[in-house]
Amino acid sequence: MSYNINLGDWKSVFAVPSSIVDKHLKIASENELKVLLYILKNSSADNTKSTIASALSINENEVKNAVDFWIERGLLVDSEDVLVPQSDKVKDSKGIEYNSREEKKSVSKKALPINRVVRPNAVFVAQKLKNDKNLAALLDDAQIALSKTLSPGDISTLVMLNDTYGLPCEVIALLINYSVSIGKSNMHAIEKIGISWSEKDVFTIELAEKEIERMLLSNNAWAHVSRIFGIHNVGNPTKSQLQFADTWINEWRFSDEMLQEAYERCVNTKGEYNIRYINAILSKWNKSDIKSLEVLRNVEINTKKPIVKKSNKPSVYSSEGASYDLASYEKKSIFDD
Repeated sequence: MSYNINLGDWKSVFAVPSSIVDKHLKIASENELKVLLYILKNSSADNTKSTIASALSINENEVKNAVDFWIERGLLVDSEDVLVPQSDKVKDSKGIEYNSREEKKSVSKKALPINRVVRPNAVFVAQKLKNDKNLAALLDDAQIALSKTLSPGDISTLVMLNDTYGLPCEVIALLINYSVSIGKSNMHAIEKIGISWSEKDVFTIELAEKEIERMLLSNNAWAHVSRIFGIHNVGNPTKSQLQFADTWINEWRFSDEMLQEAYERCVNTKGEYNIRYINAILSKWNKSDIKSLEVLRNVEINTKKPIVKKSNKPSVYSSEGASYDLASYEKKSIFDD
């Protein structure tokens, strides 16, 4: 007697890139998914627009729109009017070869500042809005949330976040509402945050909500720290300020009195406010598990040496008396503006 697995329809399968589900499933239309699945299933065949249209009972113009959608996302390539899945190796306009389209996209993003990103033109935007009802609805909702009529540039930015950076419409809507709630309802701020979300693969409502929670905690931490330090009316916080405050408040859990003590020791030693020097002090206290003024005073009394003392060359001391060069340490901060 022999035993076999009843595979049924599973005897014939084909591969589907995981990025289709992770990044594109929510924004792809029915025809776009049909066309892609057909091409993936028949990857070795000559898939012309006419053969695809005939097989799927749709017109060639609908095939073309679907194909353009996947070509823009790097999943298909139009080779002499024959459509096939994109190969791993890709080249840029200068002939430089990359191992994958994702690698090329990553390198391109790093080399291209936000204000120089190529935005979709009016013709592309009009065609996109005609074929994507969700995107058109997003623009209507955005005008209500922002309390203004969107300019052509605003519309182009939102289409770019959806089409180029892959953010689903519902994620962009959440981003807009968040930006309005923190008083940053200008399109430049929305674009900047949206691109950062794309780079972090924030492509679902759940991930967007977690990212918003993280950003709110960081902003609240800086607001709290700035009040303690007496810093007012200095504009938007820098990346370093947000990251330092987030670490001190949400990770290291320092009390107001310890933050004030670190600030005063910094000013007494340096003669000015220096956030990296304050971070060096708090980092040393955190490593020594010194989280209250009472513990700090006791350690300094027992060692007869201040954990941070005033001298020509600022140093910190552990409970064992080992010294560290604060001036050198503050220059090695992991945060950059």
